[in-house]
Amino acid sequence: MNGRWLTVISMMLLAACVDATEELTEKPTQGLPDNVKEVFRRSIENLVFVEGGGFQMGDMGAYITRKSFNEGPLGSYEFVDKDHPDAMLMPWVFQVTGEKHTAKPVHKVTLSSYSISKYEATLADYEVYAEANDLPGTGEKPDSPYRFDGAPAVFVNWHQASGYCQWLAEMTGHAFSLPTEAQWEYAARSRGQDYPYATDTGMLKKHKNIGNGSLTGAVGTYPPNPLGLYDMSGNVEEWVKDWFDPDYYARSPEVDPQGPEDGTEKVMRGGEIMSFNSNNVFQRGHAEPDQYGFTGIRCVVNEPRPIESE
Repeated sequence: MNGRWLTVISMMLLAACVDATEELTEKPTQGLPDNVKEVFRRSIENLVFVEGGGFQMGDMGAYITRKSFNEGPLGSYEFVDKDHPDAMLMPWVFQVTGEKHTAKPVHKVTLSSYSISKYEATLADYEVYAEANDLPGTGEKPDSPYRFDGAPAVFVNWHQASGYCQWLAEMTGHAFSLPTEAQWEYAARSRGQDYPYATDTGMLKKHKNIGNGSLTGAVGTYPPNPLGLYDMSGNVEEWVKDWFDPDYYARSPEVDPQGPEDGTEKVMRGGEIMSFNSNNVFQRGHAEPDQYGFTGIRCVVNEPRPIESE
């Protein structure tokens, strides 16, 4: 066989290999409805890259004057430096009498880089997921006042929340999951800064950077924290990956802690601001994974570099 025919055959074989490779690498999103593709597009577009690093995780408290604590209205404290002659250390998390302060001890954590959604998952996006996978929707009633444009998905249990993030992972090829408790707090505190609330100022100003504490609002209604993340203080609680253990902080590994190996309850973070000292970035909620209420979803992507929109 002459060289000309060998060249032609080689080119044909190469083309066949290319076609086969294209078939093998065909994106799982091809051929899906436009509303499903739009959820995937937004899930990538709304990611905020969080550069890893170390921080002191847990309730660091704040210094206030004893006078303002003893004599002033609840929440109207005078914040001072720790060297102030009338300074006292006040925890940000006020536990119910008799309960353990589970946001202690403060401990060092070092995290790898990751990305996190700037918004809580919306009800509309969750319903697209449920319909696409022939799954039940949220536990809300059809006439619920919490069904409106831009509403966060609530009344989902931990399994549903985790399933939503895993679906994004399977369909986009990126390592989506629920955040670990450490990832959630690090991002809410804008890479571990000493902010008690995940607002633009690190403090609360009702109707300015937070709601009134009794109504669920559309995602992204108020200004984001300095990292660009919305509603990590206020709006609804969010499921995280970890099992709950009230004593976990005392034995947490320093590097990329994943929470206890097992348990009976999962951790929830954030949520409505019902009073000055509740549901700050240190507060650890917990509930059985089959339960649901005003708890929603925020996913992370566990990859060390920023994710580019396709």
